[in-house]
Amino acid sequence: MMKNIYIVGVPRAGKSTLSKFIKNRYPFFNQISFEAIRNGFIESQPELDMGNRRSDARKNIMPKHIVTYAHWNNVILLCPSLVEGDFCSIEELYDLIDENDSIICLGLGCRPIDEIVDGIQNNDTDKDYTKEWPRERLLLHFSDITISDKHNYDFCMKHNIPYYDTYDNRTNIFETIVEHIEDIK
Repeated sequence: MMKNIYIVGVPRAGKSTLSKFIKNRYPFFNQISFEAIRNGFIESQPELDMGNRRSDARKNIMPKHIVTYAHWNNVILLCPSLVEGDFCSIEELYDLIDENDSIICLGLGCRPIDEIVDGIQNNDTDKDYTKEWPRERLLLHFSDITISDKHNYDFCMKHNIPYYDTYDNRTNIFETIVEHIEDIK
């Protein structure tokens, strides 16, 4: 059985883009987007308040739901899942998964917030939700990103989880990751 792969990390580090890179090379993966599942819950069960990052339902239902779905999809259909998104902390995910799963963590190299916002503004495409945001909004919205990134980096180093700094040369880094998927499977 091939492993499920979870792509986690801070916002704007390239989780969705890496997921597309991997899916293009390995089309047998079942691609799962946290945002798509969250939006489904928001539309179908608004009382759960899944749009609120701090809602109890989002913290207690979403992580277990996604990991359980990926597990059974792999067991029943022999189709590993490629899960991307920020649906729980890296510690929670680490505790939920088993030996049939792998984590890839993307980060922005624990850089200062001003440098991160510069990178977001320089690399945004028309499809990015932050494309039209002014610098002040970006600074406010991502104010805790450096703390989260450093926390993820430290956790990855402690638990031997691959952490990739995607601030520069993102395409080259993604190509390297895709080439090493064979080692993860």
